[in-house]
Amino acid sequence: MKNLMAIAAATLLLISCNETDSKTEVITSKDITKLEKQLNLKPAQPDSVQYKLTINNNSFGTVPGPSDYYLEGVLYYNDSIFKRIKEEYNNVDYNTPGFKKEAFNFKWLPQNIKNELNSSPENYSGHPDLFFNRNRITQLWLLKNKVLILSYTN
Repeated sequence: MKNLMAIAAATLLLISCNETDSKTEVITSKDITKLEKQLNLKPAQPDSVQYKLTINNNSFGTVPGPSDYYLEGVLYYNDSIFKRIKEEYNNVDYNTPGFKKEAFNFKWLPQNIKNELNSSPENYSGHPDLFFNRNRITQLWLLKNKVLILSYTN
């Protein structure tokens, strides 16, 4: 009888260990409409976007929980909207965030944007997010008419 209980317990343990607790999905896109589900783009609507979104879906498994999101993106703007974004950030008093440009050097970035990022002034350390956030940690790096964005949940 003890052997039967031990076998049953071991079987249940193996089944629960084999159950997947999360599913990861990676989306690479240029679709602004889909990106609007992740970021509030209304205050500064970009002309175009390019992004990679990683979703770790934790909504099933032995202990369901909220999904985790990790977004890397480039938001492309015309001169007038980008000027307004820069003015908005220049009019807000905040501590220097201390972001590292290496964090924004996404593997998938086009080489010309990587070059522009790497030539950023040494004393520049990015910007905290003022209006894109959807209850996530969001970091920005401003280039010429472009915003590199890193947004994620914990």
